[in-house]
Amino acid sequence: MQTAIAKLFQGARSGITDTQPEFGTIQLHAPLTIKLDRDPEPLEEEECVLLEDEVILSEDIGRKVVLVRCANGQYLVLGKVK
Repeated sequence: MQTAIAKLFQGARSGITDTQPEFGTIQLHAPLTIKLDRDPEPLEEEECVLLEDEVILSEDIGRKVVLVRCANGQYLVLGKVK
């Protein structure tokens, strides 16, 4: 049991240390489309995950957001950048 828990924590730590935040710009709010600063192809809605309280509105188009890439290939939108 302790070995399984240790492996779980080790995997979680490596995911955190290997993750770099990325910045992008909101291009559309419905469907959500975000253009990453370092990627020519914009992310589509199914590639983005929002936190429960995060809402993207039409007035947010053109705003910068910060994201992290998840192990499943999706991007977690952490929030809008001021």
